This record gives sequence, C-alpha cells and structure tokens, in this order.
Amino acid sequence: EQLAGCQFAFSQHNKYSNAMEPNDYRRILDCLLVKEQSTQYQVPIPPHSHRDLGNLGWRRKICDWYYEFVDYFNFDREVVGVAMNYFDRYIASQKSCEDLNTLATHQTVAATALFLAIKLHSTSCEICEEDTNSLRGRALSKILYGSPKPQDILDMEMNMLEGLDWYVNPPTLHDFALMFSKLHPISDVCNESGSYLYETTRYQVELAIFIPELLANFKSSVIVYAALKNAEEKIYAENPVILTEEGKPSHSASRLHLSVMVDPTKVTQCQIMLKRVCHQLPDLDYFSDNDRNVSNSPTTVVNFCD
Repeated sequence: EQLAGCQFAFSQHNKYSNAMEPNDYRRILDCLLVKEQSTQYQVPIPPHSHRDLGNLGWRRKICDWYYEFVDYFNFDREVVGVAMNYFDRYIASQKSCEDLNTLATHQTVAATALFLAIKLHSTSCEICEEDTNSLRGRALSKILYGSPKPQDILDMEMNMLEGLDWYVNPPTLHDFALMFSKLHPISDVCNESGSYLYETTRYQVELAIFIPELLANFKSSVIVYAALKNAEEKIYAENPVILTEEGKPSHSASRLHLSVMVDPTKVTQCQIMLKRVCHQLPDLDYFSDNDRNVSNSPTTVVNFCD
C-alpha cells in the first residue's frame, strides 16, 4: 500500500519539476529500493551456435536504434532503458533459442519491446501532455506500420507480456539518477554543481545501457550511485572550493537518505567499469539550461561510445 501510494505521488509530478519536497523524494527513493529488491535483471547468453544474433554487436545496434528513435520523437531517454530491459529479459526467458535465431524474429522482439515501452513509459520534459499523446500515437504507428508484418508485433506484444510475467514497471536507472541528485547535499551549496551532478550521472547511465554486464552484475541503484560518485570526483577535482568547510557536502550514502547502505565494494567495482565505458566525463560547463530545452538529453551517447 505504501509503495502504491508513492508510485501515485510520483506520477502526479513532472520529473523535472521542482514542485516536490525533499520528503517526497525520500519516500519515492525508499519505494524504489524496496521494489528493486524483488527484481533481477536478466541478460540473454545465447549458445555458441547462436552467437551471430546474440552477440553484443547486435544488441548495441538495437540500443543505437532505440536512442535515435526516442530522440526523434523527443521522448525522455528513460524509454530506452525500459525497452532494453524488456528485450533482455524476454530473450533470457526463452528456454530455447531456436525460435529466436533469425534476424526477422530479433527485429520483431526489439520493435515490440520499444513499442511496449513507449506505450507505457513515454514522457517528455519539453512539451505538454496533449502533444506528448499525439507524438506517442505517431511513434507507435511508425513502429507498427513500419514493420513488414504489423500483426507480428501485436502477437509478440502478448508473448512478451507473458514472458515478462507482466512485470513492466521496473525501477529505472533514470528514476534513481533523479532521486539521488535531488537529495544530494551538493545542490544546497551550488546549483550549477547540482545540475552537473544530475546530468553527468544521467549521461553515464545512458551509456551503461549499452553494457549488459553492468546491468546483469549490479543493481540499478548501485550503477547510479557509482555514476554519481564518478561525477562527484570530477566536480571536486575541478571545483575544489566546494570542499571548503562552510559547504562541504558529505559523500556518504546516508546523506542521500538511502534506506539500505550500498555495498562499497560493489560501488567501487562499478565505478571502474563505468570509467572504462566513459573514459572522460564532460567538463563542468558542458551542460547548460539551454541544452535541456533543446533535447531530453544534451548528450549524444552514441558519439561517446565510439
């Protein structure tokens, strides 16, 4: 009941609005952490005979397409994380890969995962709800009627829902990125640094979606907390005045009001993996308010993956 109440409260606020109070963010974060405990991300590991379709190169192409499609319709990039969650979990749930070992079937699964994610989770921070609904309809039509066999997507949608046990609202990396950044004490010291903390954390988790090992080995909260720690290091290295006694923010998870303490060893391991994916974080002045008005994410993640 408490979880349902928090989810309802979350749905009533725009994610980029300042209307919510700190206690609201704490309650939502607690709910997300509780929900996370009952979930496990599954990544498909195809047999050797099916490596041609199940390798990371193919999965990356799907992820690239998701980002391009979502950016074109100006939806929040959280949709990509949800769609990849559906795709990975559905492929992993299939006991036999025989039925999936065709290019056409993989394309159908990928298109259906995005179709379902847009239907359930598409939002935009720049346009009104009415326009978002219109864009959502156009996007769904584009996926459905852009397919050689639209009925295949509709049939796969039901198969996917059953394969996912109808669990289609996982706590997302973007949810945690928003909650952590809103509760981080650095925002009380410097608004610009607080904004950079959120954008850079978000930027790293958008890259993390390309890496199935990260998603399989670490919980979403750990990935986001590790990304946040990397962003902290960048801020404190380039803006040491933040570390002065009058405004020194705490690095501890307790200051973020986590109901459970994250495993520091896991966080360190995840930080290292994220740094391998993202060799250098953007400069402190890379993000700006103008960027946020132009796009749901000011970073083209594909460029940083090359």
